Amino acid sequence: MLYFPKVPKHLNNEEYSYTTIMRKKLVIFLFFTILLGCTADSDLAQFLNSKTTINLIFPENNSECKEGIALSASQTELTFLWEDNSLAEGYLMTLTNLNSREVRELESNEAQLSVVIERETSYSWKITSVSNPDEIRSATWSFFNEGPALDNSPPSPATALSPVTGASISATSTTVNLRWSAEDSDNDIVGYDLYFGDTENPALFESDLRDAKYDGIPVESGGIYYWKVVTKDSLGQESISPVFSFTVG
Repeated sequence: MLYFPKVPKHLNNEEYSYTTIMRKKLVIFLFFTILLGCTADSDLAQFLNSKTTINLIFPENNSECKEGIALSASQTELTFLWEDNSLAEGYLMTLTNLNSREVRELESNEAQLSVVIERETSYSWKITSVSNPDEIRSATWSFFNEGPALDNSPPSPATALSPVTGASISATSTTVNLRWSAEDSDNDIVGYDLYFGDTENPALFESDLRDAKYDGIPVESGGIYYWKVVTKDSLGQESISPVFSFTVG
């Protein structure tokens, strides 16, 4: 059964119809006003939240990082990236070595920062605003730093120039000057370790020599001496020469 509301006695049909329509319009207006208000509040909340969040870019979360610049066999220089935030007055990176638990805090005025980190090591990182770290901050991301492939050859083993192996120097000599030669296809030799002594397995005599020579080593007449050189390059790669020998007298 359909129900038709009765027209109040003091209103004619035309007046009643007009009143009903106006009431419906008012209800609809109020409904959309509330709806739009809620939507505006939601949009405002999203806007404010986006302004207080720093979005990280690279290295990505839970990734295996093979980027960066190889500085040595154990270290890489990696550039961290994040989105610039107009409300942040400077950035503070908190970088944690998850293997050793070492925590480093590094500042940057730009939305990026190059950092020297260990290869074959897990890290976590986050960014906060220097001026308002409790309000303007990022999530915490983690990654494993494998590092880029080492496109570098180790140096060739050193060869003896003077005295050559098997040589005999003057019996009146009280010192000896050693000379050797080493080559590296990458031209990145950074130093030498010299081993010297009167046994066939000589002990370390001097480390991190810059030049391929060493002067004034004391010797005795009738003695037999042994020496070798370890050549090192910029990536920590090494080559070991044969053991050279010479006699005095």
